[in-house]
Amino acid sequence: MNSTPDTRYSLIGKLQDSQDAEAWEEFTNIYQPLIFRLCISKGLQYADATDVTQEVLARVADTIGRFDGGKKSSSFRGWLYRITRNLVIDFFRHRQKNLLLQSDRSTHFALEMEPTPEESAEFYLEFQQQVFRAAVQAVQSQVQPATWQAFWQTEIEQRPVTDVARELDMNHGAVYMARSRVFTRLKNAVEQRLHETHEG
Repeated sequence: MNSTPDTRYSLIGKLQDSQDAEAWEEFTNIYQPLIFRLCISKGLQYADATDVTQEVLARVADTIGRFDGGKKSSSFRGWLYRITRNLVIDFFRHRQKNLLLQSDRSTHFALEMEPTPEESAEFYLEFQQQVFRAAVQAVQSQVQPATWQAFWQTEIEQRPVTDVARELDMNHGAVYMARSRVFTRLKNAVEQRLHETHEG
C-alpha cells in the first residue's frame, strides 16, 4: 500500500470513517467470508469460526486508524491475516487451558508465530476468489437477467452461442454484445476492488 493522495479514496482509506456504511458493507462482503474460511481451515467449528470472524471484524473497526499502509513492508492483507491468526491463537489457547493442553493440529497452529509462504499464498488466492465473487454479485445486479445469462452461459459455462441465443430469444449479435459488455464490467469491477484494497 503506497501513501499517495489516492489512499484516502480507497476502500481501506474510507474505513477510517466509522460512519461510512457503504465502505464497511463493501469491506464485509469481501473480507468476512475470507476470514471465516481461514478460521475453518485452522480447525475451528462453524459456530466458533463465526464468533472469531465477528471478533476480527470488531478488532479491525477498533484499530483501522492505527494501520500504517505507508510502510514499505505493510499490506492490508498481511495486517488482516495477523489479526485473524492472533485471534485464532487466542481461541485455541483458551480452549487448551480448559482441555489441559491436548496435542492436535490446533496446538500446532497456536505455536506458529508467522504464516508460512504456503499459508500466505493460500490466503491471497482465497482473497482473489472472494473479490471475484463480490464483483459478480455487483455486476449481476446492474444488468438485465437475459444479458447476464448470455454472458454466464457462453463465457463461464462455455455453451454454444447458437444454443444460448435460441433459449434467450436473442440474435447472435446481441449475445456477443451482452457477453462483451458484462465481461468488461466484471473485469473493471475486479480491478477496482483490487485497487481499492491496494492488493492488485
